[in-house]
Amino acid sequence: MRNLIKENYVPFGSQYYRAPSPHREDWDRDLQRMSELGFNTVKYWIQWRWNNPAEGEYNFDDIDELMDLAQKYNLKVMLNTIFDVAPAWIYEKYPDASMITLSGRKIGPQTQPHRQIGGLGYCFNHNGVSKHFFDFLAASVQRYKDHPALEIWNVGSEPELTSSMAEMRDYANDPNKMGDMLCFCDNCKTKFKKWLSTKYDSIEELNRSWNRNYTSFEQAEIPLTRNTFNDMIDWRMFFVHTLGENVKKRFEVAKEIDKGKHPLMCHHVFIQGFPVTSTASDPWNVGQYGDLHGFTQMDDAAMIDILRSCARGKPVISAEMLMLPGYTLDLPKLIDADDIKKFVFSGVAGNQKGFIFWQYRPEILGREAPTWGLSYLDGEETDYLKAYAEVGKVLNKNVDLVMDGEPEKAKVAIMYNPENQVFAWASTGKEGSATDSILGIHRSLYERNITSDFLHPKDFANGELDNYKVLVLPFPYLINENIAVHIKAWVEEGGVVLSESYTAGWNKEGGHHEKTVPGYGLHEVFGIKQRDVEPVDENNEVEIELTTDLPLLKKGAKLIGSFVKETFELTNAEALAKFEDGRAAITISNYGKGKAVQIGSYTGMNYHRKGIDEIGRLFPSLIEYAIDLNKPKVKDDVKVRVDTLKDGKNIMLILQNKEEKEVNTEATFNYDKEIELTEQFTGEKLKIRKTNNGVSCSFGLKAKEVKVYCG
Repeated sequence: MRNLIKENYVPFGSQYYRAPSPHREDWDRDLQRMSELGFNTVKYWIQWRWNNPAEGEYNFDDIDELMDLAQKYNLKVMLNTIFDVAPAWIYEKYPDASMITLSGRKIGPQTQPHRQIGGLGYCFNHNGVSKHFFDFLAASVQRYKDHPALEIWNVGSEPELTSSMAEMRDYANDPNKMGDMLCFCDNCKTKFKKWLSTKYDSIEELNRSWNRNYTSFEQAEIPLTRNTFNDMIDWRMFFVHTLGENVKKRFEVAKEIDKGKHPLMCHHVFIQGFPVTSTASDPWNVGQYGDLHGFTQMDDAAMIDILRSCARGKPVISAEMLMLPGYTLDLPKLIDADDIKKFVFSGVAGNQKGFIFWQYRPEILGREAPTWGLSYLDGEETDYLKAYAEVGKVLNKNVDLVMDGEPEKAKVAIMYNPENQVFAWASTGKEGSATDSILGIHRSLYERNITSDFLHPKDFANGELDNYKVLVLPFPYLINENIAVHIKAWVEEGGVVLSESYTAGWNKEGGHHEKTVPGYGLHEVFGIKQRDVEPVDENNEVEIELTTDLPLLKKGAKLIGSFVKETFELTNAEALAKFEDGRAAITISNYGKGKAVQIGSYTGMNYHRKGIDEIGRLFPSLIEYAIDLNKPKVKDDVKVRVDTLKDGKNIMLILQNKEEKEVNTEATFNYDKEIELTEQFTGEKLKIRKTNNGVSCSFGLKAKEVKVYCG
């Protein structure tokens, strides 16, 4: 990160301007106050509709003034180029610009609570619109590339298919709304068929995948239902491709004009609220471009680990911290210093190098008013604005440690497969079936101090699996052949794989269900073959009882699975748990030098949805039963998250109380010397003592308290 920015600092500040808010009379006062509070970075939006009101006409007067004010008050600027708000003249010039739903509804132009100036709804596959889109980007970069206040170009602010039209993505978790699926315009249909002809080497290969007998790609029909899988997966992944190509060109255009004077980035949205089925949002798809990468941050540590994983070594930042979201008369809970510390220092522990709050003032336009802001409506300071500023001062007091330090490398990877996400939607009606499994498993590991990265299908081809000791497969119905081959070889060499039900049950290449499950020969790795599979009860639950002591659970502990009760013939495995009828529910096998653990139901989603404590203990227990990860340990299994950041000279120790009560406990973690650390907000001292397993320390934390020690 240091080589990308002009000075030695941690980028820290807030979003400020989304025209026409805040009002011009507030600008000077607010930016001066930001500087006085210790902010060093401010973010402005350049909006296509607002700053390009007529064809060939650009009006940048507002951004000009704001850039000069930032320079006056020594604030660095991140400029966001916002394209989803197309000008009114675009819709006049191109009557066919709007996206079309499956039900035939034309959706643009429209407003949203967070796009109050309108213009949403055009199709990314309209060539005429795209030309003007990139003309606007070129004009914006040309105007500000030499301004001394400019620090970072953000040319991709939350790129996704629905362009922030929240209701258009709901069908991914409500099949009754499938008529809202986008986009069925003629441009998309034509380009989809062309894309198929490049994805598949021949029409015969497409026919094998889709189980059809087409004689040409022109005959390929646009999927209208979720009754068959491969055609619908291709239809949705086509839009992932469309979005990726659009973002790629943004970087090419900006780089050509800026000539490398400033770093280029984009930032993605979160998988919880933006399903790939409806929004085409795949963080790996857009994270591959640019000099650094960012995300829109909400209160879920999985988002931090996805950000770090999809950037694959590039610096990462929180481009929008959403801590005060709300709507008119649907207001957020107030936040305090510990809430802010949790957001920021969870990010620091995840190797983030910058933090931008959304936003400085509360919104005053549309249905987002009067929420989201750090200040009061009149610009006066709140307690949480002061607390946020204090966090920024601590970060920049420790600038070398934050910017050069690195967290412990993850030894566990969790699979994220966008095609499997679409499969989950098509098969169950809810993409959340897969997403909630991912989030529940991640949370269970995070709370027990097991740090996880995420692996995308493209990571397997790049050999990334070899960097990990454990691979977890949530809701793993669709795993392609290439991934299965890599998993089999990796386990044979000593890896540990942990999977939920119906492992590789769908054969993606052939478009059919596997005849032996686990599929693609993985039954040999797991030492089992699927036999009877039954539905669960009316509450979508099936009981599982442990038959073996695990590190965090004792024999006889009861767990809850969902969707299916999958039973097995054990060919080379032993049972760790059983269903009520006595048949094996969880198995473990040895394969080569490694191990494979199979769960005969879906349990991760129940930790995300219901917070069942035994499930929260299950996944870390199964991993620790199979392999020693040498992770941080907290006495008596108290839920305190322990993170370290080290730069070779100093250490930052971050302690987060995940319990709802005060705790007094002891933690052991990896470090090589005794030292006295200082808490950065209170000055409290903490002694770090050497032990046989690293170092340890004793401490107390109030409910949800966060402490940050350095030394």
